[in-house]
Amino acid sequence: MAKTAVKRTGYTASTPKHYLINAGAVYKNLTWNKTGGEGSKGQWEGELLGATAGGNKVTVEQNYRMVEVDGVFTPAVGQKLLESQSAKLEVNVKELTAENIRLSINGEIDDADGETAPTGYKVITGKSKLENKDYIKNLGIVGTMSGTDDPIIIIIDNALCTSGLDFETKDNDEAVIPMTFEAHAGEGQVESLELPCRIYFPNIA
Repeated sequence: MAKTAVKRTGYTASTPKHYLINAGAVYKNLTWNKTGGEGSKGQWEGELLGATAGGNKVTVEQNYRMVEVDGVFTPAVGQKLLESQSAKLEVNVKELTAENIRLSINGEIDDADGETAPTGYKVITGKSKLENKDYIKNLGIVGTMSGTDDPIIIIIDNALCTSGLDFETKDNDEAVIPMTFEAHAGEGQVESLELPCRIYFPNIA
């Protein structure tokens, strides 16, 4: 990038094209189908988690360890080692479904048997252990950039809700379930030390 004279603001003609606007939508098992869509141009496909309220939050963190060396009294280049990295997605779910409640406690759903509860109900219970099938293949948030019709997409792999079930009910309002989904590395990602998170950023002219 060519150097330019300094300005008193970071605003440029392209600035309004690079705003991330609105809350976005959250999808389970979000994948790119290269042969789908109109004209076989391809399209993203997934299952909506549900309507949200209050926005969503993406967090990617790295933890570093400082290598201590005698005589070095300030952080020095090359003396930090990456110890761990993590990614999580915090979602405020307003659309209550039996499946979303089950996800929040990593539990199970059964149909009521008519004996201990009336038919037409789902019975959601916790489990005594965590199983590999409890991990969602991936969880993605699809957002809108102001300068393009193409979405920005953040995906975390092997997502697991670790926040439990916690909500309030009150008059003249609707309950919202805060759900924190943490990413987990698959076998190949463990081997390659890859962060189980990807950001797909659209080209903006």
